[in-house]
Amino acid sequence: MKKILSIILIIFLSNSMAYAGEGEFSFGIEGGYSAVDLESEKSAQEIANAIGETVTVSYNTGLLVGRVFANYGLTSDLDVEAGFFQSSTFSENYSMASGSAEIDYDFNGFDVSAIIKDESGFFGKAGMHSATLNGAASVVIGGTTVNLTDSADGTGVLIGGGYEIEGVRYSLTHYSDLAGVDDFMVFSIGFKFN
Repeated sequence: MKKILSIILIIFLSNSMAYAGEGEFSFGIEGGYSAVDLESEKSAQEIANAIGETVTVSYNTGLLVGRVFANYGLTSDLDVEAGFFQSSTFSENYSMASGSAEIDYDFNGFDVSAIIKDESGFFGKAGMHSATLNGAASVVIGGTTVNLTDSADGTGVLIGGGYEIEGVRYSLTHYSDLAGVDDFMVFSIGFKFN
């Protein structure tokens, strides 16, 4: 699915540039924040139950998310948009008497959506995304360190809305089943350039 979305993105960008005179072509950047709950406390309790030790955990509660996008106006109230997004790193640190574990996650991916807008500046959007969640872990047990990496891929739907005025966009987007792992709600502020 990621390859399909990449091909759609390439076709969309080349088409948009070729027909920029017939519709409005713009691009932009967004920066946002997403609260995260990967149930770290629950994982710490499961580890404690399995090894019979007290386990403490520390973790950040949110991620920064950056996104670049290209937008093409099909009609006065309907746009098509494609983007690439990347998150900051979410970290979990587990400590116990017999060792420790540090796990870092980040995600990135592509999205394609239709945007319905009205003259007041409010808009709604719906589409698809394809994302990869990257993970790296460093586990220390009895003085031995083991480093692990893994990734998960997945596709899902996105739905959102917001308000745009004079090239500044405020939006809230829900990415369902991001990388097949979890849902994320991203609040962002962006800038569009024609």
